[in-house]
Amino acid sequence: MNRLAARLTFAAALAGGAAASPAAAEVQVQALTAPDLFSAGARDTGLGPDLWKGASADLARQVIPQLAARPLSPAAAGLTRRVLATPANAPEGAGADLALAGARAQALLAVGDARTVVEIAERTNGVSNNAALSQAAAEAALLSDQDDKACQTADALTADRDGVYWLRLRAFCQASSRQPAAQLTFDLAEQKAKDPVYARMMGVLLAGGGDPGAASLRNGLDYALSRKLGLDIAAALPKASPAVAEASGARLRPADIGDLSAAEAAARAALKAAKTPSAFVAAARAARPTVAALAVAGAPMQEPVLFAEAALAAGDVKTAQAVRGGLTGDAIPGAGVTDLAVLDAALAAASGRTDAQTLDQLVDRGTKDAAKARARPQAAAALLAALGAPMTPDARAAFVEFDLGKPAATPARLLALDLSAEAGRTGETALLALSVVLAAGPAGPSPADRARIVRGLARGGLKTDARAFALEGLLALR
Repeated sequence: MNRLAARLTFAAALAGGAAASPAAAEVQVQALTAPDLFSAGARDTGLGPDLWKGASADLARQVIPQLAARPLSPAAAGLTRRVLATPANAPEGAGADLALAGARAQALLAVGDARTVVEIAERTNGVSNNAALSQAAAEAALLSDQDDKACQTADALTADRDGVYWLRLRAFCQASSRQPAAQLTFDLAEQKAKDPVYARMMGVLLAGGGDPGAASLRNGLDYALSRKLGLDIAAALPKASPAVAEASGARLRPADIGDLSAAEAAARAALKAAKTPSAFVAAARAARPTVAALAVAGAPMQEPVLFAEAALAAGDVKTAQAVRGGLTGDAIPGAGVTDLAVLDAALAAASGRTDAQTLDQLVDRGTKDAAKARARPQAAAALLAALGAPMTPDARAAFVEFDLGKPAATPARLLALDLSAEAGRTGETALLALSVVLAAGPAGPSPADRARIVRGLARGGLKTDARAFALEGLLALR
């Protein structure tokens, strides 16, 4: 008994010594934190991991879901793409919010960034537990020509499996792999909600033959079906959703120019027919090879200012500068003094220059042009000034009398944008700028609202996006 007691005493002493040792004292138990669902991103956007520092989670929940539900202009889509693709911790309190993560993925998909959505889904836990996040992942995979990955997403889903989208996707997957259940799944989807476009294409896929009609590019599933059936994707692009147009259009090869004069006439007609910023950018991208060829050849153009603006809209600043450099003298086809001043402002915005001389000229035209024509140079002056171009004292005195239109955003929203920009809350500044765009509706921001957006973005660490909004506004003044 004595020997046993001694052993127990020795063991207790060892245990006590271990507990008191420095190494043991440093061991701490910490609770595991939930993974931050915004920390998954796909690329370097130029914005850091502290993008959302200080941002309001409630504001994010208000704005981000709307970005997928409303069509956005190219500048707004670009800003959405940039901030939401950035791998950064979410606004405080939103890091584990699956619904908000799903809205983020849906918004990225809506503005055509399918690649980022695919990578976000691969790096995010819990995708199969959220139907919105899973649908964004599946659509992104379909738009990336990764049908198998989309089908795996559908199989893994644990929430809302009987939703009509998932029935349609599973029918497509089953038909693609020749599973007998495909017809039954298709019938279940049709019972839930009929879709004639989906039905005509799926009917041919199920039957193995027939006339599927024209390609449809409303979403990733339509695109996958159209691709599977060998339909003409290029012909359907004008009616494609932004997500599909961005993803599928980039893979199409541009047509040969052929007769340059005929190509110029066709490009000019398409550009003049474009009535919205998005339509003008689409027409400009299609016309880019023609405009570049005309600039290289030094060929005379019937409306050179229009072609220079198209080059800017397509992101080809060099060609736009070449076209502008060839415009000398007083007789510019289809252009006057104000047209050239607005073009110079657009070139300054695209190049990142603060052009005081052009701004003074715009202010001068804003006071001297006929009353009905003053709105254009006045709006252009406001956008260039918002980018930081300096004004002379005389120009400032004239500028304060300009009419920039009625703001659609509330004074409180615009003030919140200013305050966030001043405080350096970059992510929140972006959200507030986008909320001003959403408040403006389909017509887009008025010059007054757009100038406040440009100024807020420029001061809030988003100068690239500020220039994009200013350029878009200047080109819209055609």
